[in-house]
Amino acid sequence: MFYENFERQCTKIQKNPSIVAEELGFDKSMASRWKTGALPQVKNRKKIADYFGITVEELMKEENPAGQGGIEDKEMAALMEEWKNRPDAQRKIIKEHLKGMLDMLEDNHEET
Repeated sequence: MFYENFERQCTKIQKNPSIVAEELGFDKSMASRWKTGALPQVKNRKKIADYFGITVEELMKEENPAGQGGIEDKEMAALMEEWKNRPDAQRKIIKEHLKGMLDMLEDNHEET
């Protein structure tokens, strides 16, 4: 849901949602309206996503329904967050290592 994603992004940058709304040029009370279920206009979603350095899809995505997604999904989400916070040079190294590991696993799978 939008507001949970918005609030999560605000927490990451250690800012109050109403302050972020105001910094984006919205009325300070807009965050309260979003919290109660209102959605930002389509034309404003990119502006909000850009502020946080994420895509509109990430901003608007729905969370997994109850009962779906387990520990593995949460661990993978945590790894992806860690990935996003790494400099490009580190991302490149991690990607190369991951590809090598996947290739190695694929080779081992073919041998069995």
